[in-house]
Amino acid sequence: MDKNQKERLNYFLVHIFNHILSWEESSFKEMGISDLSLRELHVIEAVCNLKKSDKNRMSDIANYLSITPGSLTTSVNTLVKKGYLVRENDKNDRRVVLVVTSEKAEKVNDIHATFHSSMIEKVAEAVGDDESRVLVKTLEKLSIFFTEKSEVRRRK
Repeated sequence: MDKNQKERLNYFLVHIFNHILSWEESSFKEMGISDLSLRELHVIEAVCNLKKSDKNRMSDIANYLSITPGSLTTSVNTLVKKGYLVRENDKNDRRVVLVVTSEKAEKVNDIHATFHSSMIEKVAEAVGDDESRVLVKTLEKLSIFFTEKSEVRRRK
């Protein structure tokens, strides 16, 4: 890849990331969800996804989000105060604290999931089937790259 292509790739990655965040944020405000930050929405999404497989301990959630346990604690404390999350003791081991969602969080997560489905549909329409396969394969490689980088950083 030459220098020009690298510069364009960098521009598009940053540009697309910022557009997704901006679109997501404005969409939620339009839907009446104004008391949550995007980070908080993604914490709720993580808890919803992880509780399906009983992996909703703080350490599981922090790993899933690639954030520190301290950052997660701050977000969870805020979401508990706002009525979106609840801390519960594990029935099998009372020393283990699980994070679960309230009905309020489930509703917000459903809206969030609908937003993501709509976004994917619009992207799929724009690129078509053949390009979509290449895009997914490329994004899979990017995901592996960033996952490996996050794991290396956590070990330090």
